[in-house]
This record gives sequence, C-alpha cells and structure tokens, in this order.
Amino acid sequence: DLAKKKTYPSLLKLYEDNLLPSDTIIWGYARSKKTHESLRAHLKPYLVKVCGSELVVDGFLSRCYYQSGSSYGDIEAYGAMMKEAEAME
Repeated sequence: DLAKKKTYPSLLKLYEDNLLPSDTIIWGYARSKKTHESLRAHLKPYLVKVCGSELVVDGFLSRCYYQSGSSYGDIEAYGAMMKEAEAME
C-alpha cells in the first residue's frame, strides 16, 4: 500500500518537524470502504513503528480523514468529500 508506506510517513515527518501549517487537513480517497476512524486504526501501528511516538502519531492522525467512492471518477463521493472539507474550514 503506497500511501501507508510512503505518503503518510512522509506527511507524518513533516508534521513531527512542525513543517505543516497548523490548519492542515489530510484527505485520503479510494474505493475501499473505510471510515475516518478505520483509516486511522489501519495506519496507526505502522506509523508508530516509523515515528516511535504514539502521542505524535495520534496528533497527526487527528488531521487525517477518508472518503470512499465507487471509482476515482465518482462525482457524488467527491462532492461529499468536498462538502465535509468545506465544513472544516
């Protein structure tokens, strides 16, 4: 899983080094049926191994959200993600 092994650890390192803006929100999008919580639970064990600090990982994961769709061209799912993201602004 490329995102789990490369993308999220890279973003975590930026977060750990205070190189992300304080209001950064990270969205994942794929066809797999997951919730925000199940994404975080899926990533946490791997990120704790990479980072070593559960406290840092928990802070990072609180900024991570997830939207599933039937395909990468699923306009309805994309719209739902955008609506939720706009509500966070």
